[in-house]
Amino acid sequence: MNVVIIEDEYFSAEKLIHQLEKINTSIKVLVVLPSVESCINWFKNNPEPDLIFADIQLEDKKSFELFKQLQLNVPIIYTTAYDQYALQAFKQNSIDYLLKPIDLDELRTAIKKYENLEYRLLKKGLNFQPEKIKEEFKEKFLVKRGGQLEVIKISEVAYFKSEQKLSFLITFSNQKYIVEQTIDQLVDQVDNKKFNRISRSRLISIDSIKKIHNHFNGRLKLELNPPEDEEVFVSRERVQNFKEWLDS
Repeated sequence: MNVVIIEDEYFSAEKLIHQLEKINTSIKVLVVLPSVESCINWFKNNPEPDLIFADIQLEDKKSFELFKQLQLNVPIIYTTAYDQYALQAFKQNSIDYLLKPIDLDELRTAIKKYENLEYRLLKKGLNFQPEKIKEEFKEKFLVKRGGQLEVIKISEVAYFKSEQKLSFLITFSNQKYIVEQTIDQLVDQVDNKKFNRISRSRLISIDSIKKIHNHFNGRLKLELNPPEDEEVFVSRERVQNFKEWLDS
């Protein structure tokens, strides 16, 4: 896999390269580009890579400017310290949006997203053209209830949460089931227009939200349907993305 890193911070680029080496030694970083101008020059004179990792705030402009000027047919994983650009990023070939400092497990999940996308497209004989690819989301979940199996439609799901290394599905009728997928996996399997990951351990449906309260330390406190015994918060680093999701 040939990769280009767009990053103007030397130590951030070096850390990302080391993390990629840990995940897959076959990943080859072709070049690290610090500015929009250097990117334009490089992409005009070199073949497209398989994947781009792009910071947003570069030394001359935002990397969004690059993708407006060049029609690149390459998936992008954004790596940034700013969470306010998430919505804009997902409109520009983005398959993931990682906040710095980048967590190794989240980076591994992002790489897996790329690999799954690449496999699906190869089977269909297509190149990466996100506007032409219809996302396939789960419409139902097969769950156990006692000695029986039940099918839960996605429209019945209020939220997912993880507890003690297990993932649970909670319905609007307040039924709780164990599911095999992790929260990381569920994020890719449900429609992100209807579900939002408000923290590392919780993924909620927009229809489950009853009330939203401002809370200290930049967080938001939610009242959900069905109600939870514990307090539910939108983590501080996800608040902006959550507000944009509600307003989209």
